[in-house]
Amino acid sequence: MLELARGNRYDIFDLDIEMPRPLVPRADVFEVDERVDAHGATLAAPDPRALDCLAREIRTRGFEAVAVCLLHAYLDASHERQVAEAIARVAPEIAVSVSADVMPDIGEYERASTTVANAYIRPIVRGYLDRLRRDLRGLGVAIEPLIMTSDGGTVACDTAVEHPVRLVESGPAGGAVAAAHCSAQGGFGDVIAFDMGGTTAKICVIDDGRPERATEFEVARVYRFARGSGLPLRVPVTEMIEIGAGGGSIARVDETGLLKVGPDSAGSDPGPACYMRGGAEPTVTDADLVLGYLDPEFFLGGAMRLERERALDAIASRVAGPLRLDPLRAAAGIHDIVNNNPARRRRCAASSAARIPAPTVSSHSGARARCTHGGSPRCSGSTG
Repeated sequence: MLELARGNRYDIFDLDIEMPRPLVPRADVFEVDERVDAHGATLAAPDPRALDCLAREIRTRGFEAVAVCLLHAYLDASHERQVAEAIARVAPEIAVSVSADVMPDIGEYERASTTVANAYIRPIVRGYLDRLRRDLRGLGVAIEPLIMTSDGGTVACDTAVEHPVRLVESGPAGGAVAAAHCSAQGGFGDVIAFDMGGTTAKICVIDDGRPERATEFEVARVYRFARGSGLPLRVPVTEMIEIGAGGGSIARVDETGLLKVGPDSAGSDPGPACYMRGGAEPTVTDADLVLGYLDPEFFLGGAMRLERERALDAIASRVAGPLRLDPLRAAAGIHDIVNNNPARRRRCAASSAARIPAPTVSSHSGARARCTHGGSPRCSGSTG
């Protein structure tokens, strides 16, 4: 089922189309002899001895987490719970995610995909939150922390550990909530929030003081903006448009001789060339530094120094040289492209909301660029 997915092609004309790989290989998927029909009636109950054998095999193979998803479990979860109980008896150290708890909705593939993602990240999130609480107690903070979710709400740590899939995209969701709050303080009800980070920029339409929300989005897309090219997660989420533009986005000259920026990023390690951490690729941060938008002596409030010559060398060798341009002109081209990409996508966001572009609450201080978007069919309101 995870391999077949929905069988849809996000590009019907691409003969070599690449589909996202499931988080669980076929060899690690196990069957359970049971059946609940579409009305919730039990047709075949699982054999407890078979469940014990399955649990022992799972323990023997050394899995850290298990996702349990059975047909029509959203109507009757008793069989899923029997599987979870068998695993808990044999291997209590294994984290088990049950689809009836994670996403009890119709649609077996989306339910399974969401449950698998929940199980996939659960050991990591559990370890992180355990360390967070321990360190906070060590600092004398007695208050239990609240963790932000993908729809801008908050949950207790224990809930976050059980359902970590609800934390996906929670960082940008927090930015959208903050933008809504700030815009309300300024008397604006309808705004477009723009949040630019190191790898991507996020755009969110805030309608009547509230960020737009959705019930499903995709992760791990193999084609960045194509709906259907990623793994679906059915959880409440703040609706956002994602652009491959950030401070670490890498500039390059493609095979046709055109200057491109992103979506690949240098990240924080090694980071932009100007960080002097081994990065050699020219990035948006390097271009901003060369153009004078960043103070090399006061980056991070003076905690980190940027090397302008490293940035200039990277732009000169990787961009200006192949294009036969002056390095400053090449840096200006990088700056213009990274500003125009969000501008075009912002126009799409405003069009999808059927309104005139509204004031923008932005977390990026770069120069503004005029949008010349003409309604390209490649632009869509798909989430990141």
